[in-house]
Amino acid sequence: MSIARFFTAMALAAGIGFAAPAAAAGFPDKPVTLVVGFSPGSSIDLVARTVAKKLSEKIGQPVIVENKSGAGGNLAADYVARGKADGYNLLIVANSIAISPALYKDLKFDVKKDLAAVAYLGIGPVILKVSNELGVDSLKELVAYAKANPGKLNYGSSGVGGTPHMATVLFNQVAGTEMVHIPYKGGADALAALLGGQVDLLINPLLGDTASDRIKSLAITGEARSVLAPDVPTFGELGYPEYDVGVYYGVMAPKATPKDIVDKLNASFNETLADPEVVEALSTRSGIVLKAGSADDFQRFLDKDIELWQEVVERNKNVLN
Repeated sequence: MSIARFFTAMALAAGIGFAAPAAAAGFPDKPVTLVVGFSPGSSIDLVARTVAKKLSEKIGQPVIVENKSGAGGNLAADYVARGKADGYNLLIVANSIAISPALYKDLKFDVKKDLAAVAYLGIGPVILKVSNELGVDSLKELVAYAKANPGKLNYGSSGVGGTPHMATVLFNQVAGTEMVHIPYKGGADALAALLGGQVDLLINPLLGDTASDRIKSLAITGEARSVLAPDVPTFGELGYPEYDVGVYYGVMAPKATPKDIVDKLNASFNETLADPEVVEALSTRSGIVLKAGSADDFQRFLDKDIELWQEVVERNKNVLN
């Protein structure tokens, strides 16, 4: 027996062993890809590109944003979930990652078993806008009209299962109204439909919001009015405090990604969120409350949100089937 094998055998017998090199040693040493499940120009795409630019500086490697839109973000989620768990392919997620498990029974991936939280980026309000052609000037008038004309109003969305769609489903549940859903290929298309009068209303992230004399803002979510829309009252002010929906953004990776790589990525994302240019772009100009914290913090948040949307989907099966 060689001397090396002798000492190895002795160490194993003594229960000492030899520590394997840390997976994060030297990570990253090549470009990192952030996969977005929605089209370019969407709110989540804007967040991804803002973060990617500064993250690249923090980690010393290019960070590439890749759009794989379709199926309410599920194509991208499945792609990342089945990819190599080495930290180089990450998924930028929004509310749809928690909605999909309840809404779709034939997903090719399991959010809890196949994906793991990496970082919580932030959360922002959604705002309800109506076409001026509808002729209502307040949330109270909108609800009264909808109740008097069930099924007559239609609302746009970025697609089935996306935040605008499910946020409106939840509003209908809270307000006791009934409206018809018209899905589009993306948030920009839905907003264009509202501007053109093809749909009556739209609940959309405040990020990327467009002011126009053809549409009117009636209410916004959040505990207080947004500094970006100070004249728009909150749903709570208008009698719907239980309607508390925000559009959030975070990062996930394949479940088997080594913990030390996840921790290193988490630290890099947190550092990115503290960068003044990111704060200016996402917080000051877009109204997103930035969230620095651990991967476990984001995972706990996701678990609660998954439970919420399971309840919402169960209660609204008649309009979602």
